[in-house]
Amino acid sequence: MKASMTSLGRAVLTSAPLLYLLVSNVAGAQETPPAADPFAEGSAPAAASAANAAPPPAAEQPKPSSLGPFERLPSTAYPEWTTRGLTGGSLWFSGNMHGMPWPYYPKTGIGVSGYAWLDTGYETITRGNPAEPNIKYLLSQGRAVLRVTPTYTNGDLYVQAQTEFVGNKDQTIAQPNVADIDDLWIRIGQWKQWDVQVGRFEAFEVYHFGMGMDLNTLERNGAADERRAAPDVYGLKDITYRQNGVGNVAVHAYPLKFLRLEALGQFGFDAATGIDTIGGRGAAVVDLGWFKLKGEGDYRRQFPVSSASKERRIERGGAGAAQIVLNPTVEAGVNFAYGLIDHWNPQNTVDPNATLGDLDTTGSVTDLDFGGFLNVRVAEDLIVGGGGNYNQETDLAAGRFSHLQAFGAIQYLVFKQLFVKFVGSYARAELEPGGSPPWHNTMVSGRLRLMYLF
Repeated sequence: MKASMTSLGRAVLTSAPLLYLLVSNVAGAQETPPAADPFAEGSAPAAASAANAAPPPAAEQPKPSSLGPFERLPSTAYPEWTTRGLTGGSLWFSGNMHGMPWPYYPKTGIGVSGYAWLDTGYETITRGNPAEPNIKYLLSQGRAVLRVTPTYTNGDLYVQAQTEFVGNKDQTIAQPNVADIDDLWIRIGQWKQWDVQVGRFEAFEVYHFGMGMDLNTLERNGAADERRAAPDVYGLKDITYRQNGVGNVAVHAYPLKFLRLEALGQFGFDAATGIDTIGGRGAAVVDLGWFKLKGEGDYRRQFPVSSASKERRIERGGAGAAQIVLNPTVEAGVNFAYGLIDHWNPQNTVDPNATLGDLDTTGSVTDLDFGGFLNVRVAEDLIVGGGGNYNQETDLAAGRFSHLQAFGAIQYLVFKQLFVKFVGSYARAELEPGGSPPWHNTMVSGRLRLMYLF
Protein backbone atom coordinates (compact mmCIF):
# COMPACT_ATOMS: atom_id res chain seq x y z
CA MET A 1 0.00 0.00 0.00
CA LYS A 2 2.82 2.41 0.81
CA ALA A 3 4.44 1.78 -2.58
CA SER A 4 1.10 2.36 -4.34
CA MET A 5 0.56 5.65 -2.50
CA THR A 6 4.09 6.76 -3.39
CA SER A 7 3.49 6.00 -7.08
CA LEU A 8 0.19 7.86 -6.95
CA GLY A 9 1.87 10.86 -5.36
CA ARG A 10 4.53 10.97 -8.01
CA ALA A 11 1.90 10.77 -10.76
CA VAL A 12 -0.04 13.67 -9.26
CA LEU A 13 3.10 15.80 -8.91
CA THR A 14 4.17 14.99 -12.47
CA SER A 15 0.76 15.86 -13.91
CA ALA A 16 0.24 19.03 -11.87
CA PRO A 17 1.98 21.49 -14.25
CA LEU A 18 -0.01 20.26 -17.27
CA LEU A 19 -3.29 20.24 -15.33
CA TYR A 20 -2.62 23.80 -14.15
CA LEU A 21 -2.15 24.99 -17.72
CA LEU A 22 -5.24 23.19 -18.97
CA VAL A 23 -7.58 24.73 -16.42
CA SER A 24 -6.13 28.25 -16.53
CA ASN A 25 -8.38 30.67 -18.40
CA VAL A 26 -6.04 32.27 -20.90
CA ALA A 27 -7.22 34.21 -23.93
CA GLY A 28 -5.53 34.38 -27.35
CA ALA A 29 -4.26 37.42 -29.26
CA GLN A 30 -6.00 40.17 -31.18
CA GLU A 31 -5.18 40.18 -34.89
CA THR A 32 -2.79 43.02 -35.80
CA PRO A 33 -1.07 44.08 -39.04
CA PRO A 34 1.87 41.93 -40.20
CA ALA A 35 5.31 42.82 -38.88
CA ALA A 36 7.86 44.45 -41.17
CA ASP A 37 10.23 41.49 -40.92
CA PRO A 38 9.35 39.25 -43.92
CA PHE A 39 9.93 36.21 -41.74
CA ALA A 40 8.21 37.67 -38.67
CA GLU A 41 5.71 35.46 -36.95
CA GLY A 42 2.08 36.26 -37.67
CA SER A 43 0.37 38.39 -35.12
CA ALA A 44 -2.87 36.47 -35.52
CA PRO A 45 -2.77 33.36 -33.39
CA ALA A 46 -3.37 30.43 -35.60
CA ALA A 47 -4.70 27.03 -35.73
CA ALA A 48 -3.86 24.46 -38.27
CA SER A 49 -6.21 21.50 -38.89
CA ALA A 50 -7.29 19.36 -36.06
CA ALA A 51 -3.62 18.46 -35.87
CA ASN A 52 -2.29 22.01 -35.60
CA ALA A 53 -4.58 23.96 -33.32
CA ALA A 54 -3.94 27.27 -31.58
CA PRO A 55 -6.08 29.77 -29.67
CA PRO A 56 -8.64 31.96 -31.49
CA PRO A 57 -8.31 35.77 -31.38
CA ALA A 58 -9.54 37.65 -28.32
CA ALA A 59 -9.72 41.25 -27.17
CA GLU A 60 -6.30 41.49 -25.56
CA GLN A 61 -3.01 39.60 -25.53
CA PRO A 62 -2.04 38.57 -22.00
CA LYS A 63 1.28 37.03 -21.17
CA PRO A 64 1.36 33.27 -21.82
CA SER A 65 0.44 31.12 -18.85
CA SER A 66 3.48 29.31 -17.49
CA LEU A 67 4.54 27.16 -14.58
CA GLY A 68 8.24 26.38 -14.28
CA PRO A 69 9.52 25.11 -17.64
CA PHE A 70 5.91 24.55 -18.91
CA GLU A 71 4.30 27.31 -20.95
CA ARG A 72 1.08 27.57 -22.90
CA LEU A 73 2.34 28.27 -26.41
CA PRO A 74 1.98 31.96 -27.30
CA SER A 75 0.48 33.22 -30.56
CA THR A 76 3.97 33.70 -32.02
CA ALA A 77 4.45 29.91 -31.93
CA TYR A 78 2.07 29.69 -34.91
CA PRO A 79 3.93 31.48 -37.73
CA GLU A 80 2.35 33.60 -40.43
CA TRP A 81 5.17 34.76 -42.70
CA THR A 82 2.43 35.36 -45.29
CA THR A 83 -1.35 35.46 -44.80
CA ARG A 84 -2.60 31.95 -44.10
CA GLY A 85 -6.26 32.62 -44.83
CA LEU A 86 -9.41 34.17 -43.40
CA THR A 87 -9.12 34.06 -39.61
CA GLY A 88 -11.16 31.03 -38.59
CA GLY A 89 -11.50 29.81 -42.20
CA SER A 90 -10.32 26.47 -43.51
CA LEU A 91 -7.02 27.78 -44.94
CA TRP A 92 -6.27 29.38 -41.57
CA PHE A 93 -6.74 25.90 -40.09
CA SER A 94 -4.72 24.32 -42.88
CA GLY A 95 -2.55 21.33 -42.00
CA ASN A 96 1.15 22.18 -41.58
CA MET A 97 0.40 25.90 -41.92
CA HIS A 98 1.24 25.89 -45.64
CA GLY A 99 4.70 24.55 -44.84
CA MET A 100 5.66 27.15 -42.23
CA PRO A 101 7.48 25.26 -39.44
CA TRP A 102 5.70 25.28 -36.13
CA PRO A 103 5.73 25.56 -33.20
CA TYR A 104 8.16 28.46 -33.53
CA TYR A 105 9.54 28.54 -29.99
CA PRO A 106 13.05 30.08 -30.02
CA LYS A 107 13.81 29.43 -26.36
CA THR A 108 14.50 26.51 -24.06
CA GLY A 109 11.34 25.25 -22.41
CA ILE A 110 8.29 23.02 -22.79
CA GLY A 111 5.35 24.34 -24.79
CA VAL A 112 1.82 23.05 -24.17
CA SER A 113 -1.18 23.39 -26.50
CA GLY A 114 -4.05 21.37 -27.93
CA TYR A 115 -7.71 21.23 -28.86
CA ALA A 116 -10.98 19.40 -28.29
CA TRP A 117 -13.98 18.91 -30.57
CA LEU A 118 -17.33 17.15 -30.32
CA ASP A 119 -19.55 16.11 -33.25
CA THR A 120 -23.26 15.28 -33.11
CA GLY A 121 -24.68 14.08 -36.39
CA TYR A 122 -26.91 11.90 -38.54
CA GLU A 123 -26.21 9.94 -41.71
CA THR A 124 -28.29 7.87 -44.11
CA ILE A 125 -26.87 5.69 -46.91
CA THR A 126 -29.12 4.16 -49.55
CA ARG A 127 -27.34 1.28 -51.28
CA GLY A 128 -28.12 -0.02 -54.74
CA ASN A 129 -26.70 -3.48 -54.12
CA PRO A 130 -29.63 -5.55 -52.77
CA ALA A 131 -27.20 -7.75 -50.82
CA GLU A 132 -26.15 -4.80 -48.64
CA PRO A 133 -28.31 -3.05 -46.02
CA ASN A 134 -29.20 0.61 -46.05
CA ILE A 135 -27.82 2.69 -43.19
CA LYS A 136 -29.36 5.16 -40.73
CA TYR A 137 -26.68 6.18 -38.28
CA LEU A 138 -26.74 8.53 -35.28
CA LEU A 139 -23.32 9.90 -34.40
CA SER A 140 -21.86 11.24 -31.17
CA GLN A 141 -18.08 11.36 -31.22
CA GLY A 142 -15.24 13.59 -30.07
CA ARG A 143 -11.52 14.00 -30.05
CA ALA A 144 -9.15 15.82 -27.71
CA VAL A 145 -5.41 16.34 -28.08
CA LEU A 146 -2.86 17.49 -25.52
CA ARG A 147 0.29 18.60 -27.34
CA VAL A 148 3.63 18.81 -25.53
CA THR A 149 6.64 20.37 -27.29
CA PRO A 150 9.98 20.44 -25.41
CA THR A 151 12.54 22.69 -27.11
CA TYR A 152 16.25 23.44 -26.65
CA THR A 153 17.63 26.54 -28.37
CA ASN A 154 21.26 27.60 -28.77
CA GLY A 155 21.42 30.83 -30.74
CA ASP A 156 19.47 30.21 -33.95
CA LEU A 157 20.04 26.44 -33.77
CA TYR A 158 17.56 24.22 -31.98
CA VAL A 159 16.44 20.71 -31.11
CA GLN A 160 12.72 20.12 -30.67
CA ALA A 161 10.44 17.17 -29.98
CA GLN A 162 6.67 16.88 -30.02
CA THR A 163 4.04 14.37 -29.00
CA GLU A 164 0.26 14.60 -29.15
CA PHE A 165 -1.73 12.58 -26.63
CA VAL A 166 -5.15 11.73 -28.09
CA GLY A 167 -8.42 10.90 -26.37
CA ASN A 168 -11.29 9.68 -28.58
CA LYS A 169 -14.92 9.87 -27.50
CA ASP A 170 -16.30 7.03 -29.57
CA GLN A 171 -18.02 4.47 -27.41
CA THR A 172 -18.28 2.01 -30.30
CA ILE A 173 -14.53 1.44 -29.93
CA ALA A 174 -13.36 -0.74 -27.06
CA GLN A 175 -10.67 0.28 -24.61
CA PRO A 176 -7.74 0.80 -24.88
CA ASN A 177 -8.25 1.96 -28.47
CA VAL A 178 -9.83 5.24 -27.41
CA ALA A 179 -6.40 6.59 -26.39
CA ASP A 180 -3.73 7.12 -29.02
CA ILE A 181 -0.82 9.24 -30.27
CA ASP A 182 -0.87 11.56 -33.29
CA ASP A 183 2.43 13.42 -33.67
CA LEU A 184 5.59 11.89 -32.28
CA TRP A 185 8.71 13.43 -33.80
CA ILE A 186 12.14 14.94 -33.19
CA ARG A 187 13.44 17.89 -35.21
CA ILE A 188 16.81 19.61 -35.42
CA GLY A 189 17.52 22.72 -37.42
CA GLN A 190 18.15 26.43 -37.74
CA TRP A 191 15.18 28.68 -37.08
CA LYS A 192 13.56 29.94 -40.31
CA GLN A 193 16.27 28.37 -42.49
CA TRP A 194 16.13 24.55 -42.51
CA ASP A 195 15.37 21.50 -40.40
CA VAL A 196 15.47 17.70 -40.40
CA GLN A 197 12.43 15.98 -38.91
CA VAL A 198 12.08 12.28 -38.01
CA GLY A 199 9.10 10.34 -36.68
CA ARG A 200 5.31 10.39 -37.07
CA PHE A 201 3.91 13.55 -38.64
CA GLU A 202 1.91 14.78 -41.62
CA ALA A 203 3.62 15.72 -44.87
CA PHE A 204 3.07 19.15 -46.48
CA GLU A 205 -0.61 19.56 -47.30
CA VAL A 206 -1.43 20.10 -50.97
CA TYR A 207 -4.99 18.82 -51.50
CA HIS A 208 -7.35 20.97 -49.40
CA PHE A 209 -11.09 20.26 -49.04
CA GLY A 210 -12.39 23.44 -47.36
CA MET A 211 -14.77 23.72 -44.39
CA GLY A 212 -16.20 20.21 -44.79
CA MET A 213 -14.86 16.68 -45.29
CA ASP A 214 -12.77 16.88 -42.11
CA LEU A 215 -10.92 13.72 -41.12
CA ASN A 216 -12.91 11.17 -39.10
CA THR A 217 -16.29 12.55 -40.22
CA LEU A 218 -19.42 11.23 -41.92
CA GLU A 219 -19.14 13.35 -45.05
CA ARG A 220 -15.49 12.40 -45.52
CA ASN A 221 -16.39 8.69 -45.78
CA GLY A 222 -19.17 9.52 -48.21
CA ALA A 223 -21.37 6.88 -49.85
CA ALA A 224 -19.52 3.97 -48.25
CA ASP A 225 -19.99 0.41 -49.51
CA GLU A 226 -19.41 -2.96 -47.85
CA ARG A 227 -18.48 -4.90 -50.98
CA ARG A 228 -16.17 -2.41 -52.65
CA ALA A 229 -14.80 0.80 -51.10
CA ALA A 230 -15.78 4.04 -52.82
CA PRO A 231 -12.76 5.84 -54.37
CA ASP A 232 -10.82 8.35 -52.29
CA VAL A 233 -8.20 10.96 -53.21
CA TYR A 234 -4.93 9.36 -54.27
CA GLY A 235 -2.00 9.61 -51.87
CA LEU A 236 -3.68 11.15 -48.82
CA LYS A 237 -4.08 8.07 -46.62
CA ASP A 238 -1.06 6.32 -48.14
CA ILE A 239 1.63 8.96 -47.74
CA THR A 240 0.40 12.44 -46.70
CA TYR A 241 -1.37 11.59 -43.45
CA ARG A 242 0.14 9.86 -40.44
CA GLN A 243 0.27 6.10 -40.92
CA ASN A 244 0.45 3.18 -38.56
CA GLY A 245 3.83 1.46 -38.64
CA VAL A 246 5.45 3.69 -41.27
CA GLY A 247 7.86 6.40 -40.15
CA ASN A 248 8.89 9.59 -41.93
CA VAL A 249 12.16 11.45 -42.31
CA ALA A 250 12.00 14.85 -43.98
CA VAL A 251 14.38 17.65 -44.89
CA HIS A 252 12.77 21.10 -45.01
CA ALA A 253 14.21 24.28 -46.48
CA TYR A 254 12.86 27.84 -46.31
CA PRO A 255 15.04 29.86 -48.72
CA LEU A 256 12.49 32.70 -49.05
CA LYS A 257 9.54 33.84 -46.97
CA PHE A 258 7.17 32.62 -49.73
CA LEU A 259 8.95 29.39 -50.68
CA ARG A 260 8.93 26.17 -48.60
CA LEU A 261 10.37 22.84 -49.71
CA GLU A 262 10.02 19.32 -48.33
CA ALA A 263 11.89 16.14 -49.29
CA LEU A 264 10.27 13.29 -47.37
CA GLY A 265 11.15 9.61 -47.16
CA GLN A 266 9.11 6.73 -45.73
CA PHE A 267 10.31 3.51 -44.18
CA GLY A 268 8.55 0.80 -42.19
CA PHE A 269 5.77 -1.76 -41.97
CA ASP A 270 2.45 -0.56 -43.40
CA ALA A 271 -0.22 -1.85 -41.01
CA ALA A 272 -2.99 -1.00 -43.50
CA THR A 273 -1.66 -3.36 -46.21
CA GLY A 274 0.40 -5.76 -44.09
CA ILE A 275 3.61 -5.33 -46.10
CA ASP A 276 6.85 -3.35 -45.80
CA THR A 277 7.15 0.09 -47.39
CA ILE A 278 9.89 2.30 -48.80
CA GLY A 279 8.92 5.54 -50.49
CA GLY A 280 9.51 9.21 -51.04
CA ARG A 281 7.62 12.46 -51.65
CA GLY A 282 8.80 15.86 -52.76
CA ALA A 283 6.62 18.93 -52.18
CA ALA A 284 6.85 22.66 -52.71
CA VAL A 285 4.69 25.58 -51.54
CA VAL A 286 4.83 29.00 -53.20
CA ASP A 287 2.89 31.26 -50.85
CA LEU A 288 2.40 34.94 -51.65
CA GLY A 289 -0.34 35.28 -49.05
CA TRP A 290 -3.11 36.25 -51.44
CA PHE A 291 -2.11 33.44 -53.83
CA LYS A 292 -0.77 29.98 -53.01
CA LEU A 293 0.52 27.36 -55.43
CA LYS A 294 1.30 23.86 -54.11
CA GLY A 295 2.54 20.67 -55.70
CA GLU A 296 3.88 17.23 -54.80
CA GLY A 297 5.10 14.02 -56.45
CA ASP A 298 5.48 10.66 -54.72
CA TYR A 299 6.62 7.05 -55.21
CA ARG A 300 6.15 4.03 -52.92
CA ARG A 301 7.40 0.46 -53.26
CA GLN A 302 5.91 -2.22 -51.01
CA PHE A 303 7.02 -5.81 -50.55
CA PRO A 304 6.14 -8.70 -48.20
CA VAL A 305 7.50 -9.39 -44.74
CA SER A 306 7.40 -13.16 -45.23
CA SER A 307 9.68 -14.95 -47.73
CA ALA A 308 6.71 -17.23 -48.55
CA SER A 309 4.87 -14.31 -50.18
CA LYS A 310 5.43 -12.88 -53.66
CA GLU A 311 3.26 -9.82 -53.14
CA ARG A 312 4.34 -6.45 -54.52
CA ARG A 313 2.71 -3.02 -54.76
CA ILE A 314 4.05 0.04 -56.56
CA GLU A 315 2.37 3.43 -56.23
CA ARG A 316 3.32 6.69 -57.97
CA GLY A 317 1.55 9.93 -58.65
CA GLY A 318 1.18 13.54 -57.63
CA ALA A 319 -1.14 16.40 -56.72
CA GLY A 320 -1.42 20.15 -57.18
CA ALA A 321 -3.49 23.00 -55.80
CA ALA A 322 -4.03 26.72 -56.37
CA GLN A 323 -5.61 28.94 -53.71
CA ILE A 324 -6.50 32.62 -53.36
CA VAL A 325 -7.15 34.68 -50.22
CA LEU A 326 -8.91 38.05 -50.50
CA ASN A 327 -8.61 38.89 -46.82
CA PRO A 328 -10.82 39.39 -44.83
CA THR A 329 -13.75 38.34 -47.05
CA VAL A 330 -13.11 35.46 -49.44
CA GLU A 331 -10.84 32.43 -49.89
CA ALA A 332 -11.09 29.70 -52.50
CA GLY A 333 -9.08 26.92 -54.11
CA VAL A 334 -8.96 24.10 -56.64
CA ASN A 335 -7.24 20.70 -56.38
CA PHE A 336 -6.04 17.96 -58.73
CA ALA A 337 -4.47 14.54 -58.11
CA TYR A 338 -3.45 11.59 -60.30
CA GLY A 339 -2.05 8.21 -59.29
CA LEU A 340 -1.17 4.74 -60.57
CA ILE A 341 -1.13 1.58 -58.44
CA ASP A 342 0.18 -1.82 -59.60
CA HIS A 343 -0.39 -4.80 -57.32
CA TRP A 344 0.73 -8.43 -57.51
CA ASN A 345 -0.89 -11.13 -55.35
CA PRO A 346 1.03 -13.14 -52.72
CA GLN A 347 1.10 -16.28 -54.91
CA ASN A 348 1.61 -17.07 -58.59
CA THR A 349 -0.85 -19.72 -59.75
CA VAL A 350 0.61 -19.91 -63.28
CA ASP A 351 4.35 -20.13 -62.62
CA PRO A 352 5.39 -21.24 -59.10
CA ASN A 353 9.00 -20.22 -59.86
CA ALA A 354 8.12 -16.62 -60.74
CA THR A 355 9.47 -13.87 -58.48
CA LEU A 356 6.11 -12.04 -58.46
CA GLY A 357 2.61 -13.28 -57.75
CA ASP A 358 -0.30 -13.06 -60.16
CA LEU A 359 -1.14 -9.56 -61.33
CA ASP A 360 -4.10 -8.30 -59.30
CA THR A 361 -6.28 -6.81 -62.02
CA THR A 362 -8.88 -5.45 -59.60
CA GLY A 363 -6.27 -3.96 -57.25
CA SER A 364 -4.19 -2.33 -60.01
CA VAL A 365 -5.88 1.00 -60.65
CA THR A 366 -5.59 4.44 -62.18
CA ASP A 367 -6.90 7.25 -59.98
CA LEU A 368 -8.05 10.74 -61.03
CA ASP A 369 -9.32 13.31 -58.52
CA PHE A 370 -10.30 16.98 -58.60
CA GLY A 371 -12.30 19.40 -56.49
CA GLY A 372 -12.59 22.87 -55.03
CA PHE A 373 -13.95 25.03 -52.22
CA LEU A 374 -15.15 28.58 -51.47
CA ASN A 375 -15.38 30.32 -48.06
CA VAL A 376 -16.98 33.74 -47.48
CA ARG A 377 -17.06 35.85 -44.32
CA VAL A 378 -20.57 37.31 -44.12
CA ALA A 379 -20.14 38.92 -40.68
CA GLU A 380 -17.30 39.46 -38.23
CA ASP A 381 -17.55 36.02 -36.61
CA LEU A 382 -19.64 34.23 -39.24
CA ILE A 383 -18.22 32.28 -42.20
CA VAL A 384 -20.11 30.19 -44.75
CA GLY A 385 -18.48 27.79 -47.17
CA GLY A 386 -19.07 25.07 -49.68
CA GLY A 387 -17.15 22.64 -51.80
CA GLY A 388 -17.13 19.47 -53.81
CA ASN A 389 -14.84 16.65 -54.79
CA TYR A 390 -14.89 14.00 -57.53
CA ASN A 391 -12.88 10.77 -57.55
CA GLN A 392 -12.65 8.41 -60.51
CA GLU A 393 -10.93 5.03 -60.46
CA THR A 394 -10.48 2.38 -63.17
CA ASP A 395 -8.88 -1.03 -62.80
CA LEU A 396 -7.34 -3.56 -65.19
CA ALA A 397 -10.42 -5.79 -64.93
CA ALA A 398 -12.52 -3.18 -66.78
CA GLY A 399 -14.02 -1.89 -63.55
CA ARG A 400 -15.03 1.76 -63.25
CA PHE A 401 -15.76 3.52 -59.97
CA SER A 402 -16.58 7.14 -59.13
CA HIS A 403 -17.42 9.12 -56.02
CA LEU A 404 -19.00 12.59 -56.01
CA GLN A 405 -19.08 14.45 -52.68
CA ALA A 406 -20.46 17.92 -51.97
CA PHE A 407 -21.03 19.92 -48.78
CA GLY A 408 -22.15 23.25 -47.36
CA ALA A 409 -21.04 24.67 -44.02
CA ILE A 410 -21.74 27.57 -41.70
CA GLN A 411 -19.49 28.49 -38.76
CA TYR A 412 -19.87 30.99 -35.93
CA LEU A 413 -17.22 31.96 -33.36
CA VAL A 414 -18.71 32.35 -29.88
CA PHE A 415 -16.93 34.66 -27.39
CA LYS A 416 -13.82 34.52 -29.63
CA GLN A 417 -13.14 31.08 -28.13
CA LEU A 418 -15.63 28.43 -29.29
CA PHE A 419 -16.08 27.45 -32.95
CA VAL A 420 -19.61 26.21 -33.72
CA LYS A 421 -19.93 24.67 -37.19
CA PHE A 422 -22.73 22.85 -39.00
CA VAL A 423 -21.94 20.81 -42.12
CA GLY A 424 -24.52 19.27 -44.45
CA SER A 425 -23.32 16.94 -47.18
CA TYR A 426 -24.34 14.70 -50.09
CA ALA A 427 -22.44 11.92 -51.85
CA ARG A 428 -23.07 9.49 -54.69
CA ALA A 429 -20.85 6.51 -55.52
CA GLU A 430 -21.10 4.72 -58.88
CA LEU A 431 -19.66 1.19 -58.60
CA GLU A 432 -19.22 -0.83 -61.79
CA PRO A 433 -17.00 -3.88 -61.26
CA GLY A 434 -15.86 -5.57 -64.46
CA GLY A 435 -18.13 -8.49 -65.35
CA SER A 436 -20.70 -7.68 -62.63
CA PRO A 437 -23.93 -5.65 -62.64
CA PRO A 438 -23.28 -2.02 -61.59
CA TRP A 439 -24.96 -0.27 -58.67
CA HIS A 440 -24.80 3.08 -56.89
CA ASN A 441 -25.05 4.39 -53.32
CA THR A 442 -26.23 7.79 -52.10
CA MET A 443 -25.44 9.41 -48.76
CA VAL A 444 -26.94 12.40 -46.94
CA SER A 445 -25.50 13.59 -43.62
CA GLY A 446 -25.41 16.49 -41.21
CA ARG A 447 -23.28 17.20 -38.17
CA LEU A 448 -22.80 19.93 -35.60
CA ARG A 449 -19.25 20.48 -34.32
CA LEU A 450 -18.16 22.34 -31.20
CA MET A 451 -14.41 23.01 -31.13
CA TYR A 452 -12.26 24.69 -28.50
CA LEU A 453 -8.58 25.46 -29.07
CA PHE A 454 -5.97 26.16 -26.43
